[in-house]
Amino acid sequence: MREAVLRFCAATLALLAGAAAARAETQISVYGGLNENFKSQGTLSKGTLTDTRDFDWQGKSFEMPPYWGVRATHWFGNMSNWGIALDYVHSKAYANVNFATDPVYSHLEFTDGNNIVTLNAMYRFQPVWNGQVVPYVGVGAGVAIPHVEVWLKAFPTQNTWEYQLAGGAAQVLGGLEYKFDRNWSAFAEARLMYSHLATDLNGGGQFKTYLWSPAFSLGLSYRFNN
Repeated sequence: MREAVLRFCAATLALLAGAAAARAETQISVYGGLNENFKSQGTLSKGTLTDTRDFDWQGKSFEMPPYWGVRATHWFGNMSNWGIALDYVHSKAYANVNFATDPVYSHLEFTDGNNIVTLNAMYRFQPVWNGQVVPYVGVGAGVAIPHVEVWLKAFPTQNTWEYQLAGGAAQVLGGLEYKFDRNWSAFAEARLMYSHLATDLNGGGQFKTYLWSPAFSLGLSYRFNN
């Protein structure tokens, strides 16, 4: 009797594990849209040259290269509303500076771009509208890898123009997914990204700032049902 119960329990656990695995989903999503940036303080130090001021940063999302992103999400199954996602976002930040008259900078931007990679915990709510619309939220942390473009008038032969691993990044997001069929869906999404940029300058020195970047995205997803 004991052996029969153990066999039954083992078979039940295996069946449940198989059902959970069968119901899991993996999604690949691509999206575009627009991003902006809040004002932030920038600090420059290079040799005896120092400068600290507030900058307005423009997103210019529809100029080349545009704002875009790609995300891979694994949902753990119908028995759980949770998932995990690896997200890459290409956003931009242009310093709103009159470089013709500015005494320090001749060029200052992160435009190819301020690239943010995060690992996110995702949660999706119960579907609505006959099961076709699924609200979801997410939060994650990762790294900022900007293309650093800092040119200084006092050092015209030491322009900085390169990708750097500049610091930490984080984001919160929320959206609505509309399911067309078993595999395809569209989504609309809002997010707020944070990136801490401590960048090294060619020839020595640093430029530091932080960016809070709200964004709105529209995208498409394809689901692989495991």
